[in-house]
Amino acid sequence: MHSKTSALGVKKILITDTDNGIINNEFTYILGFWVSLWGIILDKKEIKIILDGRYFWQTKNIDKAKLRKRIWENLKVTYIHLKWKLTDEILKQTKNSKIKLENNITLKYYEEIKKKHKWDIKISKPFFEKNRIIKQIDEIKYLKKAIQIIDKVWIEIEKQAKSWDIIWKTEAEVRAIIVTKILELWWEWESFEAIVAFWPNSAVPHHKAWETIIWNGPLLVDMWALYKWYCSDFTRTIWIWNPSPTLPLSREGENKTSPLTRGEWGGFEEFQKIYNSVKKAYQKALEYAKPWVKGKDIDSAARKSIEQDWYWKYFTHSTGHGVGLNIHEDPRISKKWNNTIKENMVFTIEPGIYLP
Repeated sequence: MHSKTSALGVKKILITDTDNGIINNEFTYILGFWVSLWGIILDKKEIKIILDGRYFWQTKNIDKAKLRKRIWENLKVTYIHLKWKLTDEILKQTKNSKIKLENNITLKYYEEIKKKHKWDIKISKPFFEKNRIIKQIDEIKYLKKAIQIIDKVWIEIEKQAKSWDIIWKTEAEVRAIIVTKILELWWEWESFEAIVAFWPNSAVPHHKAWETIIWNGPLLVDMWALYKWYCSDFTRTIWIWNPSPTLPLSREGENKTSPLTRGEWGGFEEFQKIYNSVKKAYQKALEYAKPWVKGKDIDSAARKSIEQDWYWKYFTHSTGHGVGLNIHEDPRISKKWNNTIKENMVFTIEPGIYLP
């Protein structure tokens, strides 16, 4: 029996409905695939899987042995063909039971169930959240595959940068290259919209790629994609073109002095110093990334390294985060995460300096 699920005393309700803004990756975790409309009712003895008729054929893809391993061994599995409203079916199946709803439920679903259910409704955190922090063998395999393929996407971007083919493209055009390459490599899709940010947009967290033209200066690429619904997370910053202060400013080749090599932070030489500071901080954090070390200590190693180089006030976010079915999940590599890292946790190490 899975130790983390033995305390389940009431029926637990999981819902996913993308039309109503609910994407519940706990379904993918226990069932092995993803669709847009689901309901699950779970207690100590049985799991009832409610799904739209258009997806009912997917039940043949469910690995019951894996499902039981992630919950408990003697679990009865029942499939329910959804013919009417999801909330009506949930109410029908839980009529004489106390229930708990996961806290990612929308207000619409909560109000519909609360209005008709005779018991008080309890709200709880996602039930499998703690289980998912330790990755299973198949999950690690999918994550490794995701990383291998995103490396190939980066090779394409790097090739265009070295050949100068990337120059005069817009951020949005570079993002299109990323998406096209992802699809060529048989990935499902991006796990989050790729960030392509040319100076000074690279200082804006989660910048949206737009019409900024790439030419001489730093380019940040932060991209993700899915493999078997598992995410990868990949960030690089490179200097495009030539560190010379005199470069053409327009596609017609008019020569002017580049504004990107002047200002408070200088140009290519200053970029190199900052880049090396971030790289050193990454290496220090990586040295600390071992089982039974606290997440906050890994974060601290990166911060202390950057403090030595006087850029500490521009390191304005945490060092890393867990990656799995969600692009951001536990463990957190931050100064607030006091828990220890354990074998088979998967997380990023990504210190960064964000200059004004």
